Amino acid sequence: MTTTTTTTPSLSGATRIVPILAHPVDHVRAPSTYNPAFAAAGLDWHMVPLGVHPDDLGATLAQLARVTNLQGVNLTIPHKAAAYRLCARLGPEAHRNRMVNTLRLEPDGRWAGENSDGAGFVGAARAHRVLRTDRPVVIVGTGGAGTAIAFALAAAGVREIDLFDTDAARVTRLIDALEHAHPGVRARSRPDSLGHAGLAVNATPLGLHAGDPMPFDPAHLPADACLFDIVAARDTELMEACRARGLAVVGGRPMIEHQLVTQIAFWRGGTPTMEPAE
Repeated sequence: MTTTTTTTPSLSGATRIVPILAHPVDHVRAPSTYNPAFAAAGLDWHMVPLGVHPDDLGATLAQLARVTNLQGVNLTIPHKAAAYRLCARLGPEAHRNRMVNTLRLEPDGRWAGENSDGAGFVGAARAHRVLRTDRPVVIVGTGGAGTAIAFALAAAGVREIDLFDTDAARVTRLIDALEHAHPGVRARSRPDSLGHAGLAVNATPLGLHAGDPMPFDPAHLPADACLFDIVAARDTELMEACRARGLAVVGGRPMIEHQLVTQIAFWRGGTPTMEPAE
């Protein structure tokens, strides 16, 4: 008989807390990746999910700023744009894409923010060999993660990016911002773009729950295309459909793993060049 031992994290008053704020919160699985990574780095930190309504984000952060064993804050859907507006200082990625997913409290009691989504995505895409700068990329979903991913792909050398979202105005704003920041990038929203894609990205919440509709029809992708679905909670129906076609598929967990190093350094006080928020 084999006995399986489950190790329970040792929590005490010395433990530093890293909340992850989300709404809804039931899909959040990040602690299963972050807490072992904290332990492996020798850090007595613990991530805990907190369900926070968008209307309560500012008040919640104000209260968290009073918690004496707070190490930092992680943010996911739908808080990244609002968190950007609540920061006094910003790292370079947050300045570029105006989205924040990583917060720390500065000595003056104000929030500093950075975005690790883009770096995590590009790092994972390179590691899994699905980043092809010579082919168009299609990104479905232009919220916090999709915006950061688009900017990171442009910085990585992708020259053609097609963007889609149910919010057409948000797509237009992102196209304009991308082309302004990267004049060599052709940012568009072509109806037939899936048929030309080297890489398709699901940056929407669709797939977080069983029964969600797929964000696009994978049958439209070329036979040599790749899929990166940033949903980390589960293997989505889109991922399974693409695997059934023989396409290379990457899920959301590698993206989290690749951004962890950047986030830990930020929470420890290491910093890129920080600038005052606008």
